[in-house]
Amino acid sequence: MTPKFSTARLDRIAPRMSHWVNEGRYAGIAWTIGGAEGEVHSGRVGALAETPLWRIFSMTKPLVSLAAMQLVEDCQIHLHNRIRRWLPEFDAPQVLAPDGALTPAREPIALDHLLSHMSGLSYPFLGDAVARRYIEAGVLADDAQPLRDAVRHAAAQPLAFHPGEAWKYSIATDVLAALLEEIEQASIGDILKARIFDPLGLSETAFHIPASEKPRVVEMRGTPQPPDWPRRGLIEFGNEHRVDDPFFGRGGHGLVSTLDDYAAIARSLLRTAQGAEDGLVAPRTLAMMSANRVPDAHLPLSIRLPFDVEAVGLGGFGFGLGFSTDLGARGRRLLGSPGAFGWSGAADTWFTVDPAGGLYAVFMSQSLDRPGASTDFQTLLHAAVAG
Repeated sequence: MTPKFSTARLDRIAPRMSHWVNEGRYAGIAWTIGGAEGEVHSGRVGALAETPLWRIFSMTKPLVSLAAMQLVEDCQIHLHNRIRRWLPEFDAPQVLAPDGALTPAREPIALDHLLSHMSGLSYPFLGDAVARRYIEAGVLADDAQPLRDAVRHAAAQPLAFHPGEAWKYSIATDVLAALLEEIEQASIGDILKARIFDPLGLSETAFHIPASEKPRVVEMRGTPQPPDWPRRGLIEFGNEHRVDDPFFGRGGHGLVSTLDDYAAIARSLLRTAQGAEDGLVAPRTLAMMSANRVPDAHLPLSIRLPFDVEAVGLGGFGFGLGFSTDLGARGRRLLGSPGAFGWSGAADTWFTVDPAGGLYAVFMSQSLDRPGASTDFQTLLHAAVAG
């Protein structure tokens, strides 16, 4: 199936992206839209290298999730397996109650809890009581700390809720990456290379890039937090993104990629969603990953940052095993397509795979303020779909 677009409406994208660059909010922006047969439209504006490198932050997460589901397909682990078998530091997690009391978790964390962000873990930048403990304890604050040690450090902190009880964006994918390292006895970088990058022929997606390639990394704009906000416990955002350490690796962030590389991933996922059997996972596996697992009682989803005026809205979206998924008209505040799935990154990167519409799209920019270019792109993209 080849998606159909209004050429006149696609032509609206570049002027709007130029507006954002001309305002100084982004150094450059690039995007691509395609179908199962390949690219149908692309563009770029601003001061960019011939082949720019982009810090994709949380768009690392879906790739780690795909690698985990490959292990499920290989029967090396199952979704119901408790992670304490490989990560014994999670043997007896405690839950932090609103009054500050600690109670034993009703059940241990399982693999599906990590993939769906229903584990009870939090993120240092979220501002809740567990997040504050992460900051005080320096969870994920040491860039040079090996991933496995960082996860042991995180496991010493309580959970925000009982596993499976609610949804909260979290360090779960970092824990997932450490789990993969234990099972595979390899670094997460090597695991992703063997399971994701090499099969797709991707040569420029990695946690580390050679010093000679650093000029290709797109300039970061924006300020991620007020000056008086404590360090989030993640790597320093912006131009200090840790691309100079060949031993650095995380599950929730850290990869650098190109537009073409990530488009190849998105196109592969689209082909799998349409029934191709030569993808990263089987069609039925991807269908499970892209199906909502969050109960209605916990919708709409949001990621509330304490230094933002409003929450990062996920109204109209559910979450599966590594991807957000469009639930259709229920609470949707942007144009979209029911059943489309994908995710975004902290520097205003975004991708979607729309099986019903027969399209994929990848958007790359670099601003920690997230001023709105990716939101505009989503709107313009879906307004351009002709049938």
